[in-house]
Amino acid sequence: MGVLFLIIVGAILGWLASIITRAESRQAILLNVGVGIAGAFIAGLVLNPLFGGHSLLGQRYDVLALLIALLGSVIFLVALNLTRRVKG
Repeated sequence: MGVLFLIIVGAILGWLASIITRAESRQAILLNVGVGIAGAFIAGLVLNPLFGGHSLLGQRYDVLALLIALLGSVIFLVALNLTRRVKG
């Protein structure tokens, strides 16, 4: 259940990033969703236990876990969009 939670959080944030950055191509939208999922997944599994939260692979969820997953996803998406601007 924890993995599904991370995928949903990351996908929603990636989709929102696509709206904010006005991504029009299907490839850009899918990239945002994928990067959002990756950020939420890595932050939820690695950073959450470091900050005293529970592993999200278990059945315990809390506000801290959600915030860390959100933060990881946002950081990855910001990094992606910064590299897009530097290249283009």
